[in-house]
Amino acid sequence: MNPFAALHPALAALSDGPKVLPATGQAQEFLQRFDLDEQYDRMRTSDEKIVNDIAETPSNSIYVETPPLPRTEEHVFQWFVDGSVKTYFLGTLVEHERNTPVLLGQIGAAAVKREDDGRIHAPSGHARRKLILLLNKSQISPGVWDRTKAVLRDSSGRLALELVDTNDDSPNPTGGKEPRSRAAHRDNWQMRLEEKDLLADLLSEHDRTGAWIAIDGGIGKEFKVQTFDRGFVGVIKNFSKEQIFQLASRGRTVQLSLFDLLAKLQVSHRTAAFVRGEGHVAFWYIRIREQRHLEYPLMGVLKIEFPNPHRGLVDTETITHLSRALVAERSVSPHGKDPRWHAHLYPIYQAEQVIKNGFFSDETLRAGVKWPSLAAAR
Repeated sequence: MNPFAALHPALAALSDGPKVLPATGQAQEFLQRFDLDEQYDRMRTSDEKIVNDIAETPSNSIYVETPPLPRTEEHVFQWFVDGSVKTYFLGTLVEHERNTPVLLGQIGAAAVKREDDGRIHAPSGHARRKLILLLNKSQISPGVWDRTKAVLRDSSGRLALELVDTNDDSPNPTGGKEPRSRAAHRDNWQMRLEEKDLLADLLSEHDRTGAWIAIDGGIGKEFKVQTFDRGFVGVIKNFSKEQIFQLASRGRTVQLSLFDLLAKLQVSHRTAAFVRGEGHVAFWYIRIREQRHLEYPLMGVLKIEFPNPHRGLVDTETITHLSRALVAERSVSPHGKDPRWHAHLYPIYQAEQVIKNGFFSDETLRAGVKWPSLAAAR
């Protein structure tokens, strides 16, 4: 049975009137040429490139030792959330003088749980996958859009299918207007919303048991402070390098670029905590791997973001405690399987694999997704 059968009525509705210029081979993966984590972090911090104050108490040290806190001593982080996305260019829809690329996104998010004995598994109900069709609504007639949306709504397929307008106000970290790039960013934003929904479900577990949650990526505007105000940290493997730190320490002010700050950061140490936005998010950096084993001084460092709903100084003991638990997550490393291996926390890597292993392969997608006119020709 073709797993994409429920998608075909939507493709038929899209091609009922407009002309279709299909992609060679039916579907081509659209690859981003930059790191989205870094781009989103740059966007979040674009108005705050100068950091003036250490925002924790009672410590005002720029560097703090954080020796690993093993699970056998205290099991702090028990849930790990990550997502993945693959975007495919299906072709271009041409209607009179207007045109829009049509893309298909495979989106997923998963939460894995680690038991006290170290076993990591994905409990039932904690993995989500869906397909979305992406195109610019303003570049097709209302009738085509409405017919396509209707057949997706009536679909009985086993996959969740959605039609998404790429020309909206969702975050676009490059600021670009190239349609396929905008669609890929929209895909990534949809994935982030899936991660957010999983996190919302897990916060009740934190309230009940005290289990902390680590989610891949930073704390963006999708995480409303009133709801996501406890129990988790955002882990950023690749982050903006543009910030400057003007810090008072031991009676004097020092100015450090991020490169200076992190070059002096030793393994199993963290920086002081700072705040961004209006103070509702605290952040700091942790080095989880020694520089001498790496190719670049900023490798082996994580940026950690932490909800700070009261917008005051954050507690030094809490920040250090969480940092020690995160340092202990640095092994096992997926060396060679991911270019970001040096900054991976192993359980987050496992959550990502849960999603990727459940995706349809490129070969399956190319064989199963066909524009109606080409399918008839065969």
